[in-house]
Amino acid sequence: MLSGPRRALAAFVFLLCLGVAVPAHLRAQTGNAAEGAVRAGALTVFLDCNTRFCDSGFFRTEITFVNWVRDRTLSQVHLIVTSVQTGGGGREFALDFVGEGDLQGTDDRLTFTSLATDTEAEILDGLTQVISAGLVRYAALTGRANDVIIQSAAAEAGPTDRLVSAEEVDDPWNFWVFEVGGGFDFSGEETEERQRYSGSVEARRTTETWKIEIEGDGSFFRNEIQRSDGTIRVDERTEWEAEVLVVRALAERWSAGVTSGVGASTRGNQDLGAELFTALEYSFYPYPEAPRRSLTARYRVGVRYFDWEQETVFLQTVETRPQHNLEFAFFQRQPWGESFVSLEGSQYLHDAGLWSASLDGFLQFRILRGLNLNVGGEVEWVEDQLFISREGLSDEDIFLGRFARPTDFAYSFGIGLSFEFGSIFNNVVNNRF
Repeated sequence: MLSGPRRALAAFVFLLCLGVAVPAHLRAQTGNAAEGAVRAGALTVFLDCNTRFCDSGFFRTEITFVNWVRDRTLSQVHLIVTSVQTGGGGREFALDFVGEGDLQGTDDRLTFTSLATDTEAEILDGLTQVISAGLVRYAALTGRANDVIIQSAAAEAGPTDRLVSAEEVDDPWNFWVFEVGGGFDFSGEETEERQRYSGSVEARRTTETWKIEIEGDGSFFRNEIQRSDGTIRVDERTEWEAEVLVVRALAERWSAGVTSGVGASTRGNQDLGAELFTALEYSFYPYPEAPRRSLTARYRVGVRYFDWEQETVFLQTVETRPQHNLEFAFFQRQPWGESFVSLEGSQYLHDAGLWSASLDGFLQFRILRGLNLNVGGEVEWVEDQLFISREGLSDEDIFLGRFARPTDFAYSFGIGLSFEFGSIFNNVVNNRF
């Protein structure tokens, strides 16, 4: 058995050997990676992807015949990836390849559709294959096609699922998809105890002609607070709603629909509320372009029913009112960034003086190399708050935010800058730690 000093010496020698041997192995790996960090003459690609399954590290690891750059102005291909949910619960990805520099004007679009049952790994694999296929064309245009090695897994893989139409298969679910969820939160301390129950349910059916969505969610909140005099204040709030949307495609750019809903809201002074509206929508751009750009006008007209928890300032406890609504919404995602603007107005038809209007928007703009500007805001003019209680609010209710307070306007605004600098060519992915 070794003595104390000898054990310490042996341990030191062991750690020294480990420190020499292991880093040597790691240095070999790092050296190889560094040598391939910048691929001389390879196609330069800027990835512009904000969807859930955009794993830039995975793409950099799997697609090795290009140089991935972090600045659009230094790329030959600007890859924009967008996605929308399909009727079956999966996602349809649109991959827009925008030529830049010497490839300007050479644009292309490919699509990839995932299933609701696909794992994240399967989705990433599918996206990687489609991205690779799209970039091969541009690599050939730059004379670097010899760098591309394409391997097909078709011979190894068995039959795969795909999305089908109603004419191809007898679907026992008739294209219906369902989702159910719920939860319970409980927390507390010596002078306070909080409980919250929540649940949700969703059913949807989507075809080329029809879109049907049924949604419901609700929550119950209870908070017991001990005052300084030892008495207990109990704050209970109930919020729930259920909505139905039925839309039918009328023509290439026209759609008609019916929306209805029912719910209750402690904050909105509603024991029960219900509404039924008919709607007409026009799309100034073809609907398939929506992930990249959309401009729509939507008009709704219908009735709303209210059963108030407390008598309102209009001396009403129950009322039914007609209302109409008009909304314009614009969205676009371009190589310079993305923007969204929405203008909406509504009015009760029984009293023209009861109206509201809102304007909100968001802009993400690439000012110059590495510098981005983010601006967002909303302003709302409110003249139709039927729910205001005649009794008014106590200071305690105001402090707890139990009920909504009367206001003529509301606003929010945010602005920010981000700047990134340093090496623009870096294809290395290091997942350690």
